[in-house]
Amino acid sequence: MTEVRFVQECAAPVEAAFAYLADYRNVLDYWHGMTTFEPVGDLDRGLGATFRSETKVGPSTLKSTIRTVEWEENVRLAYRSVAGMDSATSFELTPIDGNRSQVAFRIEFQLPGGIAGKAMERTLMPFVSTAARKTAENLVRGIAARHASA
Repeated sequence: MTEVRFVQECAAPVEAAFAYLADYRNVLDYWHGMTTFEPVGDLDRGLGATFRSETKVGPSTLKSTIRTVEWEENVRLAYRSVAGMDSATSFELTPIDGNRSQVAFRIEFQLPGGIAGKAMERTLMPFVSTAARKTAENLVRGIAARHASA
């Protein structure tokens, strides 16, 4: 599996950061390259909520269906793919003080094996690194803006 991580400080308490992350309608605002993120089924938040996603990464569009597998209010959110591209994503929140928090993001994904998978990985990794950096920047900016307007 390929793993990408970032840790960012944001100008909002963990409660505000978690609320922003827990609202699926914000995903397209912060996740660089994601073009679709919509609920599948009755749940749109919490443990078991499932979403259909499409992400443009360089020349490829990666599709998957992901399910919320961990939900610890104001602490951690985690998702795992149940169809499409094999991936696991998590967000961990740590308070810094009453007005700031730290967000740790991790995504792991598995591309197809064999020669085609290796070629795809070489092609996509520069795009993935850039997308992760931009996602981190968008995320902390979005959390801070939402908190400031509340």
